Amino acid sequence: MKKIDKLKRKWKRKLNKKLSQAKVLGKRTIMIIFIIVVIFTFLYTFIHLKSSRYDGLGDKLEYEESPYNMDYLYTGNEGKIYDDGTYRSRRGIDVSVFQGDIDWEKVKQSGVEFAMIRLGFSSSADGEIHMDTKFKQNLKGAKAAGIDVGVYFFSQATTTDEAIKEAKYVLKHIRFKGVKYPVAFDMEPVDKDDRIKDLTRAEKTAIADAFCQVIKNSRFEPIIYGNPTWLRKNIDLGYLTDYDLWLAHYTDATEFSGKFVMWQYTDSGRIDGIDGYVDQNLYFED
Repeated sequence: MKKIDKLKRKWKRKLNKKLSQAKVLGKRTIMIIFIIVVIFTFLYTFIHLKSSRYDGLGDKLEYEESPYNMDYLYTGNEGKIYDDGTYRSRRGIDVSVFQGDIDWEKVKQSGVEFAMIRLGFSSSADGEIHMDTKFKQNLKGAKAAGIDVGVYFFSQATTTDEAIKEAKYVLKHIRFKGVKYPVAFDMEPVDKDDRIKDLTRAEKTAIADAFCQVIKNSRFEPIIYGNPTWLRKNIDLGYLTDYDLWLAHYTDATEFSGKFVMWQYTDSGRIDGIDGYVDQNLYFED
């Protein structure tokens, strides 16, 4: 019996030692987890605040001139094609709720390589942000068909704070969603009574810069959309040299002098898988 009692006491001491060690280890584990959470919270807050901060317009610079020679642009069975030996084009479209339900497999088979999808817009009446009701469907369908995707947001922001809010809304819905192509800022007049009618050129420039700066700080590629008149007269490109341009110019061969990486050359294209007209685009890459 004494031997058994002695063994019991020995096992009890060992058990207590193990339990004590486990408690210490548990406390250390909890402390490590706590420290990791604090560090990640700090980093997330720092990055979030940094990406959402707008520092104002920088120095004015010369905007790069277009490197393209339209003699190398030709029209094939599937639309315009550009190849000058240095730059070549990829074929794309941009879509929104107005294209209805899209058969993305047919779109892919027609030769479309990328799609710019409208994520949302702010109201021209009150600035309230809305998601395009076909955005999620279009994003899922295009990606499933193997088409590269970018997004665009139609802005009616009247301040840089509103532009930042719009950019943050866009980022919320594209993080980890496989968006490889640019994130476009699209500001256009809607009617004579829209929110942006009284904005100065300088104000529009700052608003575009604020949106694009937030997008760029979050590791996405911003791009500014506009037709030649808008890009020349409504914003000052000299303050926006950090961003690429998406030119909207419905013509056989544009003579726009600034460098653009994307060209929306028609709003009356026809593509298998889409009922009605659709905008067609070229993306220039070297």
